[in-house]
Amino acid sequence: MRPEPSIPDSSIPRAPAIDPDAARGAHGSDTVRRRVVVTGMGALTAAGEGVLPFWRACIEGRSMLAPIEGFDAREFGPLRAGEFKGPARGRGERASGFALLAAAEALASAGLERSALPPASGAVLGTCLGDAIAPASPPVAGGLAAPALSLAAAYKLSGPVSTVSVACASGTAAIASAAACIGRGEADLMLVGGTDALSRFVVSGFWLLRALSPTLVRPFDQRRDGLALGEGAGLLVLEERDRALRRRAPILAEIAGSGTAGDACHMTGPSPYGDGVLRAMTAALADARRAPDDIGFISAHGTGTRFNDRMETVAIKRLLGPRAPLVPIDSIKPIIGHTLGAAGALEAIACVKILQEGIIPPTINLTAPDPECDLDYVPGEARRQQVRCALSTSSAFAGHNAALVLEGS
Repeated sequence: MRPEPSIPDSSIPRAPAIDPDAARGAHGSDTVRRRVVVTGMGALTAAGEGVLPFWRACIEGRSMLAPIEGFDAREFGPLRAGEFKGPARGRGERASGFALLAAAEALASAGLERSALPPASGAVLGTCLGDAIAPASPPVAGGLAAPALSLAAAYKLSGPVSTVSVACASGTAAIASAAACIGRGEADLMLVGGTDALSRFVVSGFWLLRALSPTLVRPFDQRRDGLALGEGAGLLVLEERDRALRRRAPILAEIAGSGTAGDACHMTGPSPYGDGVLRAMTAALADARRAPDDIGFISAHGTGTRFNDRMETVAIKRLLGPRAPLVPIDSIKPIIGHTLGAAGALEAIACVKILQEGIIPPTINLTAPDPECDLDYVPGEARRQQVRCALSTSSAFAGHNAALVLEGS
């Protein structure tokens, strides 16, 4: 790992001003982009099967991390992970099974049956490895796209179907891609999210990078020493708003804007100034026609690694300026682990619940504040606070960054 120079606030460049009309060029000056809403959600995590156990673990601040049982991981030391303990029922390998289970819940909560899906329905799945790597086996060729193809086959989707694999930003980037499809009129309904399964391959890679914590996952804490991996899936049903209103669907939130950007900095380390994630957040706000002052909550990538947490803090300060200390921020990774391609989708689901219920989950294990991570990370316990507009960010190896703006219904 590279040494980490200290970054004084006085040397941090400020973010450029956001032009609320900056997104018009992507859609044409005379084009009215269709609005995209969330009408259903499904989750499968170390907390169990379903959005409710996932959300309860988040707001109660209950860590679901435990020793790995799916394969022998003793060679990696005293690691803990967010492992799903139930069977991954359904056709295909573990990651596809996760996606199918979460999709069934998402569609049921949206009040949709297989026969009721519109003809222009599709799917975008974010994943790091899909079914290409079994939990304890050598690589299997051709499995990266399996989860998305499993969804397409299960629900006879004839609209756009694709796989997004941009490392740990995959789930967020997939939601951005699916929302754009609906916004452009290429689809009326999209099943979207992310899925990934734990494997020896993944654990050994992060272990060799010295990115895994042998103790506790402590995002933004001065003693943070790495992340814990997890597995699972998060699926959302996105629909064109007018169609959702016509069928009297439960509108849970709106995907108001999205943005993606690259660091072009290093294969594993982010830009120390948070340049890439700042550009992604700025683009998402411009796409949503919103200003930084509209943001009431930020769901951080918050891995608990030295580089990531400080970089995110710098990027948020650059985005929000003097308001940065006033906006609550959290990380749910100490609760369910870093679920790789599913992380951004599960964090988007958490944002929707925050917008609905006015409860912000805590960032657990944060008891020794880092002077370089000096924002409001909601330590200790959940906080009751109404939020109208949330920003969710994801960052990944190779400089991938993605962000979403979500608004209450």
